[in-house]
Amino acid sequence: MGIFSRKPVVGVPAQELRLDQAWADAELDAAYASIRGGDLAAGHAVLSATPQSTDLRSIRVMGLGKAAVGHSEQLELRLEAAPGDPDLLVWLGHTLVFEAWDVRTGQLAQYVSEQRFATFHDILRTAAEVLDYAIASAPDDAVPWEVLQWVATGLHASVQDKNDIFRSAMERNPVSYQAHSGRVQALAPKWSGLDLGQIVRFGRQVVTNAQPGSVLCSLFAQVVNELWVETRDVADRREELLAARDKWMLPGRPAEAADISAHGAMAFALDLTGAKPAALHHATQTQGRIESLPWSYTTAPDPLTAFTRLGRQ
Repeated sequence: MGIFSRKPVVGVPAQELRLDQAWADAELDAAYASIRGGDLAAGHAVLSATPQSTDLRSIRVMGLGKAAVGHSEQLELRLEAAPGDPDLLVWLGHTLVFEAWDVRTGQLAQYVSEQRFATFHDILRTAAEVLDYAIASAPDDAVPWEVLQWVATGLHASVQDKNDIFRSAMERNPVSYQAHSGRVQALAPKWSGLDLGQIVRFGRQVVTNAQPGSVLCSLFAQVVNELWVETRDVADRREELLAARDKWMLPGRPAEAADISAHGAMAFALDLTGAKPAALHHATQTQGRIESLPWSYTTAPDPLTAFTRLGRQ
């Protein structure tokens, strides 16, 4: 029913399903559309008005970076006119990260050509340089450090380097959802070579330390999703996942900028553990806006198809 049959029963018609636009932010929506049309001015204005070291800024940088894929040269021209602009620098840095991962593709490493890997690494090194400038321009902003985690993951940085990057983000915004999300990926065995226990311990500690009602309580969903990639068996995580969900979804909790993203991850994880009604509830809370991860982990042709299949199983 509803969004899962692509009928507008719950107010989300098929044409309004959005991939990699997991936010409830009208200003970001407008800027995203303008950038996709080639006008970057709106994106700069939105970032300039967004406080540093906040989840709102994290999500806006991510969304604008995704919108600007293919327009990085235009961002570079803007930087020439405003050198050292912290908003342009972090925006360009994230755009380059997205462009690099597009080059690499989501295929397993053995199916990615050496040339693609070389280009992928070259773009990530350029992104690292840009993000270093962003850090120098806005030393109190957590967001460049959050983005740098994806550079470190792609370049197979040492565990110590990844730890230092995450610590730097935490010093600036201890409750950053994006920093914690990036940390889950950095610790995932497929990128780190670490054992599964590391990622489980991290997820549990985050949920334990999070304030009741905080979106960080949902982080265990991302851990479950990564465990499923490695083991294809997460049924025994159901009760722990539901407990984390219950700590997050308190009546009357204030909405947070990362909620849409978190609902998508939670829906996927709850479905994996067999909690179907709860999974469907969180899926409806996404407003039809999901991210490629984790929905691209399935065998469905694309993430949106995987999402819509959830309600038909």
